[in-house]
Amino acid sequence: MRNTQDPKRPSKRSRVGDAALGKTMQIDDTRVKRRRTSQSKNDINKARTPATINSEEKHGVEEQCTLARSVSTVQKNEPQYETWSSTSMVAGQYSNLDPIFTSDDEYLLLGLETAVHVYSLATSRLLRTLPSTAGDSITGYKLSPANPNFLYVFTLSGSVTKWEWLSGEQCSSWEVGHKTISVDVCLSDSGNDLLLFILERKDGTRVIALNASPSDASQYMIILETHVQITNLKVACQGQFIVAYSDRHVFFGWTGLVQPSDSVRYIWKEVNLPVSVMCIDVRQYTASNRPGAQGSKDRDHAEKVDLVLGERNGSILIYYDILRFVKDEGGRQHERNLTPRRLHWHRSSVNSVRWSKDGGHESVMVLWQLDTGRKQFLPHLSSPIGNIVISTSGNLYAVKLADNSIIVLSARELQPFSTITGLQLCPKTAKTHGKISPEDQPLFECVPAAMHPQNLDHLIIAVPASRQMTQESHPLVNASMLQTYDIRTNSHISRQALARTNATTLKIGPDGSHIVTPDVTHISVSNDGKWMATVDSWSPYIRDMQALYHGDSGINHPSDGFQETFLKFWRWNNAANLWELVTRIDGPHFCDKGSVRVLDVAVRAYSAEFATIGSDAVLRFWCPSTRQRSGLKSDNPEEPMETWKCRRAIDLKTYIDVGMAHSLGAASIEFSQDGSVLAVCLGSNACLNSGLAILIDAQNCSVRYSRVGLYKGMPCAAAFVGCNLVVASQEAVSVWDTVDDIVRAVKLPGSGSVSSKQPRLLAVSSETNTFAVSVQCPQNHQHSKKSRMIRSSIQVYDVPTLALLSETTLGHHPVALLSAMHSSDYVVVDVAANVQRIGRLDQSFQSNGHSRDLGSHLNSGLGNLFGQHGRGKSQDPQHITTGSDNQIQQKELANVFGDAPPFVMPPANMIFRNVVDALSS
Repeated sequence: MRNTQDPKRPSKRSRVGDAALGKTMQIDDTRVKRRRTSQSKNDINKARTPATINSEEKHGVEEQCTLARSVSTVQKNEPQYETWSSTSMVAGQYSNLDPIFTSDDEYLLLGLETAVHVYSLATSRLLRTLPSTAGDSITGYKLSPANPNFLYVFTLSGSVTKWEWLSGEQCSSWEVGHKTISVDVCLSDSGNDLLLFILERKDGTRVIALNASPSDASQYMIILETHVQITNLKVACQGQFIVAYSDRHVFFGWTGLVQPSDSVRYIWKEVNLPVSVMCIDVRQYTASNRPGAQGSKDRDHAEKVDLVLGERNGSILIYYDILRFVKDEGGRQHERNLTPRRLHWHRSSVNSVRWSKDGGHESVMVLWQLDTGRKQFLPHLSSPIGNIVISTSGNLYAVKLADNSIIVLSARELQPFSTITGLQLCPKTAKTHGKISPEDQPLFECVPAAMHPQNLDHLIIAVPASRQMTQESHPLVNASMLQTYDIRTNSHISRQALARTNATTLKIGPDGSHIVTPDVTHISVSNDGKWMATVDSWSPYIRDMQALYHGDSGINHPSDGFQETFLKFWRWNNAANLWELVTRIDGPHFCDKGSVRVLDVAVRAYSAEFATIGSDAVLRFWCPSTRQRSGLKSDNPEEPMETWKCRRAIDLKTYIDVGMAHSLGAASIEFSQDGSVLAVCLGSNACLNSGLAILIDAQNCSVRYSRVGLYKGMPCAAAFVGCNLVVASQEAVSVWDTVDDIVRAVKLPGSGSVSSKQPRLLAVSSETNTFAVSVQCPQNHQHSKKSRMIRSSIQVYDVPTLALLSETTLGHHPVALLSAMHSSDYVVVDVAANVQRIGRLDQSFQSNGHSRDLGSHLNSGLGNLFGQHGRGKSQDPQHITTGSDNQIQQKELANVFGDAPPFVMPPANMIFRNVVDALSS
């Protein structure tokens, strides 16, 4: 840590009376007089103040714990938003809307919440992004039947946008004036596009509207009005036949007019089914080309429509010639036409059904030949099937899975033709204690994630192996896989298992319960990108452990002694492009009953060393060592065989109540930027020393300084910015100048309310000397007092002044907040799998001490920008000489563009920012 104080400057000694008073941190508007507890900044590793508590000898090192007496609250200044901005979101969760094949089967259109992505099936790469108006939720998107080069995008607020999807040009846009629930588009007899909507009025009634005038797109005609909450719409026979349904209610509409006009009149019939409808599909044909045998009554060339319904219990109902029932005004053929053919194979609800295929709530696709009853299966898919779509030519199937991936199969061989994989994040809902009202928002746990220190645009995140559902329809979202995602090109890189995945084993127990996989709770990567440490844990169901306890003893911790916790160390293999498991530590932290939880993992800068702390209040340092092979030859003689071992363990139980078993409920550890000091923040309900922070010498593993009252509540995260330790708790963010021993605090908005239940996320940037923190506070609705939605945002503060620099409002709760190394950007991942960057627009700061040499880059030509120079390994910034600045900057510029084709490049503003970052570094 830096020494910026004059060594000749005398310091004040603290009074013993202050320690007796037991003062803790107060957050108010008054200025508190500051006192220093050390003689100089170099004496941070020495605690010589007489105000001590429980001073004793431990591990041969004298420990002293001082009370926080130098705390001040900083008033938040006016935000300086002009220098910060957020980029457009990448990744995201694919919606439940059906994908769309283009007419030439070369592209696939996929819908997200606020955009439509155009993918090339030849390369499986993103070609174009068509955003919605003002980030509104998309409720439907359809290709124009009249001209397949145009795409209609419908949003929830009622806006309709017409795009030329291949060029990304927006042709027109208009408003329908009501909330749009569902849409469908067909080709009228005159060759124009016929748009049909399900709209919701302010009084809650829903109507089906029709627009058949291409000259006046904003005018529509209402053809049905009902109080039934219909949610889906399907059109056939060029708009003559309409099916609208919701749960057990189905509406059939028919008009005899070939061309709908202003005076069109539909005949509607409402049917209440004994089953709940999940999905439908219609098949339109003439009697002369109907599949199968035909009778004498079917030899005319009238239009026929067959209807298939997938219901909640797994059955498939087929209604042949449903138009006969709709046209029967007298009701003479009511019973005969409503007797369906039932097919039943699925164990649970049918998610998608199409003619000649169906998809249920299993990872199996079934092709059912109706004439012979023969079934063909496509088993062992990675996740349950959500949607199935046939291409226009019928040669390709698009199967959308629940794990945010799409597989395009050939219809003949059922072999994968193309695979599109998005960010497969599925956050876990936090367990809450006590009663939960229906108005409460769900609480989401933090997701283990990290930015790769060498590949700066690669996001490393823990994702589930599959999206299986329990019998109670609860998702099993234990993260046992590691996904690497490129947030610059918006593309999937790789995916590998970190724990057992149960991919080829039995997943259901004898009692019908699902066998869950281990859950990865922590991920940490070394600065050189060579080593990675992960922690995964598994515990049995609570109901399975209750029989082992007598009475109520131990019911609060039913999994104590039965929890499996593994600390794993991985080494990156450049040849195989994956992480290889080197060492597995069984139960790195333990008690008398067995393994306990690992609360946090930290990596030491400029060295291959990790530190862990568990609920047993023991801090352990882990380092690699050479593994002896006893004369056996190694596969790679140039790289010695290594294993990991515990270098040192420090027992911190003296800082908490030793009489309480597992009393350590939360802890955060972080190394300083130079790797010399490790900060430990402990939180416990039974801890008398609230707001405790401990500074440990990372070299000899000895406690040098400790202080209480540094923060209020449980610590959520801690990080170093220079000599300042930033600690985020549920109530506020505290900044501790470890050299001057000064504590400043910023009270966050919404603290003490519902936001205190949400996990607090923290990230720091040494490039800009700032920190970012997640904030959740309820929105104040003037019209509705019952609905209090939680608004999530990311606030960026300046460390020296604690001024609010930026506040970015998010559409969903954040689950990961990261800082991009060697950049000023913060990366936010929310529960909808959206990834967003927040960074500075200006480059007035300098990330290092070197001067900027813009002339050398301007004279080097365009060859440097497009990566013609080879990429070299990153070097230690402390050993980089001034003469090699040009080569390093050229390599950074090469990393900006990489080898990606032009159609997958990020937006121009992001490229410009990355180029400026590379030039300024």
